[in-house]
Amino acid sequence: MLKPIAYTVFAAMAVLSSCAAGQQSTQESPAGESSDSLFIASYPFVSTAADTLYDPADNLAPFYAKLHRLDSVHTLAAADTLSDSDDGLHKVNIIHFGDSHIQAGFLSDVIMRHLHSRFGNAGRGMIVPYKLCGSNEPRDYAIQAVRGRCGEWSSSRVVNARPGLPIGISGISVQSSTADNRILLCTFNSSSDTLDYRFNKVRVFHGQYAPIIEADENLSAGLGAPDIIYDFNTDIDLVAAVDSLELHTYSDGKFAKGPIYGFSLENGHDGVLYHALGVNSACFLHWAKQDEVIRQSAALEPDLIILSMGSNEAAGSNFNDDVFYREIDRFVAPLRETNPEAAILLTAPAQAFRKGVPNANFGPISRTLKRYAQDKGVAFIDVYAATGGDGSAKNWAAHDLMARDRIHYTEEGYRIQGLLIYNALYNGYIGHGHTAQ
Repeated sequence: MLKPIAYTVFAAMAVLSSCAAGQQSTQESPAGESSDSLFIASYPFVSTAADTLYDPADNLAPFYAKLHRLDSVHTLAAADTLSDSDDGLHKVNIIHFGDSHIQAGFLSDVIMRHLHSRFGNAGRGMIVPYKLCGSNEPRDYAIQAVRGRCGEWSSSRVVNARPGLPIGISGISVQSSTADNRILLCTFNSSSDTLDYRFNKVRVFHGQYAPIIEADENLSAGLGAPDIIYDFNTDIDLVAAVDSLELHTYSDGKFAKGPIYGFSLENGHDGVLYHALGVNSACFLHWAKQDEVIRQSAALEPDLIILSMGSNEAAGSNFNDDVFYREIDRFVAPLRETNPEAAILLTAPAQAFRKGVPNANFGPISRTLKRYAQDKGVAFIDVYAATGGDGSAKNWAAHDLMARDRIHYTEEGYRIQGLLIYNALYNGYIGHGHTAQ
């Protein structure tokens, strides 16, 4: 039998000060629909006509029905006519797997904030200890090892998995050389942000024998140990919403060494819970090789799984569309088997450069993703076509929408792509007969 794992939460001013010291300005809350449209229209090479949802098997219908149900609950609650049968938590869960374009956080932030503004904010979702494994982290949160109380951290990623250090749902894992550590979690908002990302529940994803983590009695809502439903996941409820939290780990018998994968931050409200999980340089095949990623995805109970990859596959000199098709299926097929109620959505990447010229492999990448969607009955958004298609990387670079490496994009470039994905998804919702609000 697994030993309960507990968590320590400290609300001391020192913790708050440490969070504030590391805070960077975050993105503004979503602008109105009209300003979004004007923003996209300012780039004439972006094809809004191509920004459509391809869903030949109506794979997204159950997802849209759940969004509509969430809408109905909000409407009834606002009118104070919610019946007893409607009582309880109503959430729509989304997992978004990807590569460096998702890890950076800009593209996914646009999608998340628009979903939260439109359908309700159920929490920040998964935050991942990227910086503890020496990588870049989205700017709306921070995960820090408190100096003087931590060992040396080792890490593993889906693209360079290390023997003996398993990888979980987030695509990375971090492990300290000592069981005695303090880890600080913070969420940040901009001064004009209308979305509140404080949390009163934390779901920690970890190795089976990870060190124990204690809970401060002043904030812990549980009478005993936190819930353990899976051997890789521990839930803890808090009595108050916080934007910072310090965890203390220590050993207890065999619970002395093991990795941490990430933390899902939730607030107990009706709404969308959106988990963006990206790893630099990742391909479909990298994710597919990690059985624990597949197994742990079920704990997030996804209603929709978005897969945004293909850029790294396109970067190779020997791209083969049939090989790429099989690699897509290596990840999608077990995800569908593990999460049979979840809809699947594939997105094609915008074009980038290779050796100084627009990479021609992005066209076949897009066509193969669409062929897979048609064959397997999943949904598809052709971001490649919507951002201009063949040769479009030149326009993006000329309008300063690409980073200096001509592989990644500026924050504004990612905003365009995030809006295109959200708009296609939302227009599909409207197309199912649901009313825009």
